[in-house]
Amino acid sequence: MNRKLERRLALIGSVWQVTSGLLTIFLYATYIKGEGLKTSSNSIAKLEAADSVFGSLYMFSVSFGMIFVILGILNFVLARTLKDDQTEVKKPIWFILLGLASYFVMDILGSILFLSAGILALAKNKSISKLANYQVQNQQ
Repeated sequence: MNRKLERRLALIGSVWQVTSGLLTIFLYATYIKGEGLKTSSNSIAKLEAADSVFGSLYMFSVSFGMIFVILGILNFVLARTLKDDQTEVKKPIWFILLGLASYFVMDILGSILFLSAGILALAKNKSISKLANYQVQNQQ
């Protein structure tokens, strides 16, 4: 039994993660940094406080984007290593956990893709194991 659908869903999800991570780093974080440079204030203390806040937001968004890029690359590798005709347990569980985490950070597309890939892979595990048991019984 092939795992073409799960593989494709996970690959699309990983490409989406890398893309959204790069957009977060290069567009959103740059926008935040630019907004921080536009602030003007009448006192040095307020200017330094605003610079500190926008600097922290910039670093947070860059870190968040890097996490997405790293997870996207990891998921790309995991999706490519899904094996046909073998039960996979850890990878589908990983995809489900990642789908739930994506839901909590409001990445709805990633959530749908990874939850679907994980649930389909677990469902096919049951079919693969029953098919293997059936083949073993017929050989005896």
